[in-house]
Amino acid sequence: MRRTRILTAVLALAAGLLSGAPTALAADPPAPKLAADTYTWKNARIDGGGFVPGIVFNRSEKNLAYARTDIGGAYRWQESSKTWTPLLDSVGWEDWGHTGVVSIASDSVDPNRVYAAVGTYTNSWDPKNGAVMRSADRGASWQKANLPFKLGGNMPGRGMGERLAVDPNRNSVLYLGAPSGKGL
Repeated sequence: MRRTRILTAVLALAAGLLSGAPTALAADPPAPKLAADTYTWKNARIDGGGFVPGIVFNRSEKNLAYARTDIGGAYRWQESSKTWTPLLDSVGWEDWGHTGVVSIASDSVDPNRVYAAVGTYTNSWDPKNGAVMRSADRGASWQKANLPFKLGGNMPGRGMGERLAVDPNRNSVLYLGAPSGKGL
């Protein structure tokens, strides 16, 4: 008889735990409700193509941000209109591969300066090598330095982080972590 009562109590307890129903043993006070912050989520419109594997913020100027895409160029955030301004629309057909952006670096000492490592594919059928582009007017115009190797903005690993860096102690130095054993 005693075994039956114990077995009945154990089964009742197990049924209450499995069903989530409160039992006489669960006498904990109810958890307090936490106030939640409210957010308004919206899509960020970028009029281009491809993935956006990187967004880079300038460390010294609030709201100065750049986005890079794997095949659709680079963009600068325009806080006043809450839009992204395309920066590489001037790339011509002969340099079509330079719309793939591997990395972007914004100079925190001189926020007008921005750099982009460009090149879409590292495959042999892409005839062009990569390049490093530099701008002194936040990407409104560019100068290009061709590289002796390819860069792959649309290749595996494109979202692994930035490969360009401006030396914060000497902003005349730009570092590029190059792929395929090409070094720094």
